Amino acid sequence: MQLKKLDLLNEGKTKRLWATNDPRLAIAEFYDDAMMYHGKRKLYFDGKGALTNEINIILMQMLEKNNIPTAFVDKYSDNSAVVRLAEMLPIEVVVRNYAAGTMPDRLGLSYHSKLRSPVLEFCYKNDDLGDPFINEYHAYAMGLCTQEEMSAMCYNAMRINKVLTDLMKKVGVIVADFKAEFGRVNGRLLVADEISPNVARFWDKDTLRRMDDEGRNPKGEYIRLLELLKQIDN
Repeated sequence: MQLKKLDLLNEGKTKRLWATNDPRLAIAEFYDDAMMYHGKRKLYFDGKGALTNEINIILMQMLEKNNIPTAFVDKYSDNSAVVRLAEMLPIEVVVRNYAAGTMPDRLGLSYHSKLRSPVLEFCYKNDDLGDPFINEYHAYAMGLCTQEEMSAMCYNAMRINKVLTDLMKKVGVIVADFKAEFGRVNGRLLVADEISPNVARFWDKDTLRRMDDEGRNPKGEYIRLLELLKQIDN
């Protein structure tokens, strides 16, 4: 059956999700003008959606090769991919290897400092509340997930971190932090959003500059990151 794009299901900060003629599958279409940092900053350049899609596809395939289940199915177009339609858990799992983002101010740490061990943090995915930090007890009390699902998310988030850090180390890139989201498909939890510069801080190991070049030449940095990943993939 040829897959066809139908109605818009959801419009988020970085992409749109479209229904298809297969009720099990959807099409994730990446924006050129994605909102980052919990919607606090817009990063736009021509072709960003296509570059993000390619980076996400390579990383999702790497996770699958390492037996980490994802919702990714196949590439659909330059800026979109076919994904399994999942019931998303309203929790963002943030994995931090370095002090960045809000962490230095919250905890009095030096920006760019390496943490002694990876840190897991959780955010309640709610735009109206600004995606506030929560802990596992909030998640249980609010009915956001079960204890078994929390354990699975934590376990897989740390596995993702291991795959990403080992992968990026080969090409001189530091995984400072990233956000993972999970969804239920037939009762099974999958990595169900994206792994890309939209939701991760990838730093050049020599300059500790974020791979979007912190606004200076973002398109060039996305292209460079994609070319580095293709070297590993080959």
